[in-house]
Amino acid sequence: MKNKERWVIKAGSSLVTSRDNSFNQFFIADLASQLDKLIKSGVEVVIVSSGSIAQGLTELNLKERPTSLHLLQAAAAIGQVGLINSYKEELEKFNIKTAQVLVSHDDVANRTRYLNARRSLQTLLGLGIVPIINENDSVSTEEISFGDNDTLAGMVVGLIDASKFIMLTDQIGICTNNPNIDDSARLVSEINIDEDDLSVYLEGVSGVLGRGGVRTKIYAARLGLDAGAKVHVMDGRNPSSLLDLLNQVENGTKLVSSRPVLASRKQWIANQSSAGTLVIDSGACNALLEEGSSLLPVGIIKAEGDFQKGSLVSCHNEDQEEIAKGLINFNSEEVKVILGNKSQKVASILGYLTEEEIIHRDNLVLTKV
Repeated sequence: MKNKERWVIKAGSSLVTSRDNSFNQFFIADLASQLDKLIKSGVEVVIVSSGSIAQGLTELNLKERPTSLHLLQAAAAIGQVGLINSYKEELEKFNIKTAQVLVSHDDVANRTRYLNARRSLQTLLGLGIVPIINENDSVSTEEISFGDNDTLAGMVVGLIDASKFIMLTDQIGICTNNPNIDDSARLVSEINIDEDDLSVYLEGVSGVLGRGGVRTKIYAARLGLDAGAKVHVMDGRNPSSLLDLLNQVENGTKLVSSRPVLASRKQWIANQSSAGTLVIDSGACNALLEEGSSLLPVGIIKAEGDFQKGSLVSCHNEDQEEIAKGLINFNSEEVKVILGNKSQKVASILGYLTEEEIIHRDNLVLTKV
């Protein structure tokens, strides 16, 4: 399954919607035509599409994105109907079947639901169906949402073991500055997100109805690269951009990484929100970063937050920089009792047998390399 070409293609609001914020049927038609050729070439495709909120706001005669969560949820519910119908109408012209898939943050934060979502998408692809994915904005809250479809798309890459992750934008790619305000801005053909100075590229801004920007694309690229996909930010206004990539004619910006690909379980760990924080000393930092060790109680300086055994926690150095995340073997009260002590003393301090490691290395992912 992993040897098959499988692409996640993210289309932003600026492409899916026109200047009057109705659906851009020309873009969707061009995309459908390219998808037909990709599928006939043996590529399985998942589309992560923005546009439902923008369309809903248009139908509600709202010119700007409101701050009211409930109004945003209503707009998403209204616009989602038109969004999926627009894709369905264009893809049916090529006898391509589609499926609407709405994903919430809980679907990936919970391991069981994550695996269920994975199986569902894998099954749809196996049936030759193109899933059209959007965040379930009509029920999610700002506190538990992905925040943008770039991040959602990056997580979908790991869900389906995609080989390519393409973010289509209304620009030629990632530039040295925001091309909307700087005529001297030039395209950057390749960015190493581990070695390059990313601050140079973070001037990009999202549209009035969108939430994404260059910053979110770089974060989403990290998710895709950790999952082993090749990542591109490309001009979605070009009606042959995807076909050019299929024919190995690369345009736009290619994002690469110096980090190794993460295994599926560790991808899931890396992508979740933390329930608490452990501040660890320099010796523990070195053991995690340089030696690939487990985290032991002797290296912990402080525990913050209220978490349970099995929760995901962040490990910070003394400068408050996150260096790792992992699934913890103790609850927060136990950690506060045993921190700073050697592993051999843990059982006697707590009064019962338990694990020696605070976080075992198999359940730990480095976030700073």
